Amino acid sequence: MLVLSFRDMSVNACAGVTPAAIYDIGQVQQGRAWWPAQAAWPYPALDFQKFGQMIRGAHVCFLIHGFNVNRDEGYTGLGAAAQEMALGGALLNLATPPGQKDLYIPGLDFVIPLLWSGDWYLPVNYPFLLPDIRLTGRYFARMMLGEGLHFDRISFVTHSMGARVALEALQQTVVMAKQNSAARLPVFEKVIFTAAAVSDQALDDLDYADAVDAVKNFTVVSSLADTVLSGAFPWGNAVEQALWANDPGTDSALGRYGPRLQRASKALSKTSWYPVPPPPPGRDYVAPNHGDYFPRPAAPRPGYPNGWWEDPVMIGQLSQAVLADQAPPWPPQRPVTPA
Repeated sequence: MLVLSFRDMSVNACAGVTPAAIYDIGQVQQGRAWWPAQAAWPYPALDFQKFGQMIRGAHVCFLIHGFNVNRDEGYTGLGAAAQEMALGGALLNLATPPGQKDLYIPGLDFVIPLLWSGDWYLPVNYPFLLPDIRLTGRYFARMMLGEGLHFDRISFVTHSMGARVALEALQQTVVMAKQNSAARLPVFEKVIFTAAAVSDQALDDLDYADAVDAVKNFTVVSSLADTVLSGAFPWGNAVEQALWANDPGTDSALGRYGPRLQRASKALSKTSWYPVPPPPPGRDYVAPNHGDYFPRPAAPRPGYPNGWWEDPVMIGQLSQAVLADQAPPWPPQRPVTPA
């Protein structure tokens, strides 16, 4: 498995932003225990020329974590998710609940965790992260266009503020390509936002217009049970907008309320929305709170390997269907009504 990093990997927390680096963490066996994390980094770094040979003509899906995720939690949590999306997932051996939990997606050639410096290192550092996110987007664009790489197709699955990282990466890549007539862009297939910590108007934000134009399909997964997006996001977004330029949008989070798009929005025709409802009688999942979308190997649950439990499994099944061009079995899709 490969890991793409834009953070200083020599430290577990409080990391600075760095240019892109690709790490090879080796073949992932079905019985791998992701936690505790490997004691010492780095894993071997992969030469970009070799990486380019590996991904030529491939469909690559990047998994992006959110805020308050350190190095070890990031690569183990996203690694456990990437393992299930490839062959040989640990959930295949799950005895209970009954039935195999196969999240394999045949159409993806590589599923790569993407790490960025979204650590919690001050009581209120959340609103101060935007410059780091924009720098990460710039480094992503330079990797895409300046390292001799030739991606064929790219998709993203994001959590929380990872949505902002993906939008910045897409926007800056497309803008940089327009400034270079020799640049070759891949097809940006799908972007799945889970618990997105961005404004519900983000897809109509002019600062992301080129990103929206370039992506074929957006999928938004939201939950009204998300207490982080109802509590911390509004004040954090307001402070962020007071600090930094070009940061419009309401203080209502996309990952809580779903997309709010204008009637003339270019995103309207290519955005699908899946609000997670309360569970029906007899089901033991809950409408997901902010941390319930991806596995957390550092906080294992009884009966499941690698920090999985029913909520992220069901979100994984939704992502599996979307990335395989199928209708998700759950939750019901809701039409996006123009504002």
